[in-house]
Amino acid sequence: MAEFTIIPAKEAPRPRAVGNAHIARRMREYERYVAELGPADVGKLRPGMHETARSLVLRITRAGNRIRTPVQAWQAEGAVYFRQRHG
Repeated sequence: MAEFTIIPAKEAPRPRAVGNAHIARRMREYERYVAELGPADVGKLRPGMHETARSLVLRITRAGNRIRTPVQAWQAEGAVYFRQRHG
């Protein structure tokens, strides 16, 4: 379980800005993965360095929602699998 603490704002480190171009590029990448799937296909993603399977599940699920192609995603054997959700 995470440990929650409240601190004064002046003691917190400044937020690190991530370029919008980087975020947009990553979003398009995952949208493309979903769009390339056929109805009988299953996609497979393996986490890269500094990534978790859970983060990939979230990214691919959100990408499917953005392009109005809901996906079912699950983790197995260190990878993330996903397919178009039917019905």
